Amino acid sequence: MYQRKMQVGAVDWVALVVLVMGIGVDAGCTVDRSTLKCYTDFTPPPPGHPRVRVLGPPVYTGKLTWEYCAQVCHDHTQPLAGVENGNNCMCGKAVVPPAAPLPKGCNGTARMSGNQSEQSGDAFEILTFGFACSGSPVPPPAPPPPPPPPTPSGPCATFNDPNCSWLFNPCLDSALPYHAMPFCDPARSIGDRAADMVGRMTLAEKIESLDNSAPAIAGLGTHPYQWWNEASTGLDVNPTRVPNGTTKFAYPITTGMSFNRSLWRATGNQIGREARALMNVGLSYSTFWAPVINLAREPRWGRNLETPGEDPYQVGEYAIQFTQGMQNSPDDPGHLQASACCKHYVLNSMEDTTEPDGENENRGSVDSNVTQQDLLDSYMVPFQACVEQGKVSGLMCSYNAVNGVPSCANTWLLDKVARGEWGFDGYITSDCDAIGDRAMQNAFPVPEEAVAASMAAGTDNDCGKTYGTHVGSALNKSLISEALIDTRLTMLWMVRLRLGHFDPIGPLDGIEPATTVCTPEAIDLSMQGTIQSAALLKNEGRALPLSLGGKGQVAVLGPNANYTLKTGYYGPRVPCGGKDWTALDAVKKYATNVVYAAGVPNATSSDESGIDTAVALATSADTVVLVVGTSLEWASEGHDATQINFTAAQSTLIDRTAAAAKKPIVLLLMTAVPLDISKQLGNPKIGAILHLGQPSVTVLGAAELLFGKVSPAGRTIQTVYPTAYQDEISIFDFNMRPGPSTFARPDCFDSTNPAACPRGTNPGRTHRFYTGTSVVPFGFGLSYTTWSYSVTAVSNGGQPIPPETSEDSTLSVQPIRLGAVQTLLEATAAAGRTFPASDMLKASVAVVQYSVNVTNTGTVDADDVVLGFIKPPGSGTNGVPIQSLFGFERVHVKAGETQTVYLYPSLMDFTQVGSDGHRSVVTGEYTISFGVSKTLTFGMGYVEHTIQTTI
Repeated sequence: MYQRKMQVGAVDWVALVVLVMGIGVDAGCTVDRSTLKCYTDFTPPPPGHPRVRVLGPPVYTGKLTWEYCAQVCHDHTQPLAGVENGNNCMCGKAVVPPAAPLPKGCNGTARMSGNQSEQSGDAFEILTFGFACSGSPVPPPAPPPPPPPPTPSGPCATFNDPNCSWLFNPCLDSALPYHAMPFCDPARSIGDRAADMVGRMTLAEKIESLDNSAPAIAGLGTHPYQWWNEASTGLDVNPTRVPNGTTKFAYPITTGMSFNRSLWRATGNQIGREARALMNVGLSYSTFWAPVINLAREPRWGRNLETPGEDPYQVGEYAIQFTQGMQNSPDDPGHLQASACCKHYVLNSMEDTTEPDGENENRGSVDSNVTQQDLLDSYMVPFQACVEQGKVSGLMCSYNAVNGVPSCANTWLLDKVARGEWGFDGYITSDCDAIGDRAMQNAFPVPEEAVAASMAAGTDNDCGKTYGTHVGSALNKSLISEALIDTRLTMLWMVRLRLGHFDPIGPLDGIEPATTVCTPEAIDLSMQGTIQSAALLKNEGRALPLSLGGKGQVAVLGPNANYTLKTGYYGPRVPCGGKDWTALDAVKKYATNVVYAAGVPNATSSDESGIDTAVALATSADTVVLVVGTSLEWASEGHDATQINFTAAQSTLIDRTAAAAKKPIVLLLMTAVPLDISKQLGNPKIGAILHLGQPSVTVLGAAELLFGKVSPAGRTIQTVYPTAYQDEISIFDFNMRPGPSTFARPDCFDSTNPAACPRGTNPGRTHRFYTGTSVVPFGFGLSYTTWSYSVTAVSNGGQPIPPETSEDSTLSVQPIRLGAVQTLLEATAAAGRTFPASDMLKASVAVVQYSVNVTNTGTVDADDVVLGFIKPPGSGTNGVPIQSLFGFERVHVKAGETQTVYLYPSLMDFTQVGSDGHRSVVTGEYTISFGVSKTLTFGMGYVEHTIQTTI
């Protein structure tokens, strides 16, 4: 509670009144100073009632004088004015009884923000007065000039330099008037501080601040602010200001294969810490639009490389860890280290495709039609995890429409679910130009209507200029109110306040670039992204690892051998030290006699003129490492892949070099498009296939795997489909479950009559629903050692369930009861929710728990990834998933030793979402498995267990 200060006595108050008795005139309003009275700004409430403010809430907040407050109240036809905190104006007919004037007046320290000679009520004090207005209206006080904008001259010499820093904090400079304003007071609530900030903005400033490039705000002393910053694989900063670069991490399509929560969290944390270090020297902003957590549901999608996989649970776990790592620092738990933003919410998983029959869709126009069943149990799952468990502070709504409603104007998605059910308390930004794109125009042809719908749904920030251009006219047309504008801005300011932008200097402000950015520890961490993630898909005759210190010649061949995937805006444009490491560099790290030829100029080229040179090197070399795959030219943001098999040129290069080599070759696969490698898996002249995803410069870490310093332990996170898949189903079909498609088969070339093309058939997508035979299944990965699993299960009653054996899988226990699951669903329905409350899930007890003993039966110390799958009753029929991933754990086990991991399905794993979108309990026989059965013959661990369930 605020305690009134008594240092100014009655004599001071009387002197003030007598000195200016009744005569203060200024531009049309006269303040009757004989009526000056000061009150505590809350009347004592009757028992059981809330406190009431003396004149009600402020009707104006901003730069203020007595006279301008009088004008405001005159305009509101109220005879009594009151001022508080120097910037709040209240109006009324009379004070609310039983309020009584303070006998000694106001404390005397607070002054009007527009005239320091005029007194104001302090916090929870209000100075009231009568007035008379006539003639010309009193103009609002002129705001102070904004601070000079920062200059891009390199790191600031001093912290918070107003002439340099992008994130100048006006609250730290006591010479400026801002430090005494309520928004600078860290003792106040963030909501109150944000409201104070909004109240000091002009309407023009408010409108301009809704775009991603926010202006300087004169009344707050702030510099311009850029909300749009990228950090999926490290910080995308201006290389002219940060010439030595920032730490570059592997793409998530690589890092996701590690199944290592600690690695994901450490990666996010290093990116967030580097961001804070650069913020502190004026070289970075604080809000970053990462991670991408859309599912890699379709092998042709151009942005698969930005995603951590196809599985909803695994992608959700990545989102939690990366987000918490980026945002949270143990140095200062009370503030965000940096702000993460989970994107693109939701159903954004195609870029731009033109089918052979001429049909075209792109991300800015597509209406992603999908069943409610697929929406709830696949596409939205990672976003729920990111919000509820990751506590992300930003969400990005996607370009596309969802079943006819543009994502950024979708009240159900943004307000009811994200904010209402999941408890999201951050800001929502549009994807860039999404509020003006074709999908939005199809629903709202008039720009002002698009603006009104997006703001009402909850989109706070427009990456683009649609808000800035049309909010004013939408306001004039009464499609929106200024109060709605204030609500959207309040969400934005609250995030900046959580970042500590307007707080006293704290622990995060001491993070320095020299000890944070591109340190040896940071670079080593980035290399772990490849070392821990690469998946060994084939290793016949122990083709890997290569011998260390070997004297023979190594030929490094292929279009991706000396290729670095340029990052674009996904991350650092300049990696640490400016060095773009390649697979060729990785081999050279431990091999001294290395020759190189591309064979094919690049991944998409049809030029085979260089293959003869590559074959000649393969013939003479002792070892051949062939590096093939895809590139950003094959698929990336803005365009989707057109094929999921090797080009003819790469296929010829693979066949001919493998045939010419003295011994089976090693194939390094660098791709985010899951390519059909069935031919290469069956080729005896290819001894090993190591899948790296798209590691970019961290491909240097592959050296540790190629030469046996570390055993591979990555697992595939994308189902590898046969080439025929690309002719069965259009990328325009977003459904996960198998069934007939409304879109034409992609192999129909009748562009004169597309309607005559036969419709496609969806074979199902991802490991949960694909009904065909995969080339490589989800979760596949081999090792340089061998493994065995044994499992013990414990029911929710604490009674042991006998482990399965290969000889006898007969159950000898009572069925496990799922009553707790039913109770949870009933409570969810009763609350009118679509998704069960996270608090209830956290408080629930697992119905079955497993201890998995992981034994390294080989001779190499290594990591192993244990994957837990659940196969429900009726799996693969009537929309029931074939299997679902319910847990995973990565563990390091020395040769000959055993480690135990603990995994259990959640209550939701014993439910299914029906075709009507409603979730229900499913009882019957469940098969719980650990590992991937197809790896068992290659010396990997695998075990399964069957349980019966009932209500």
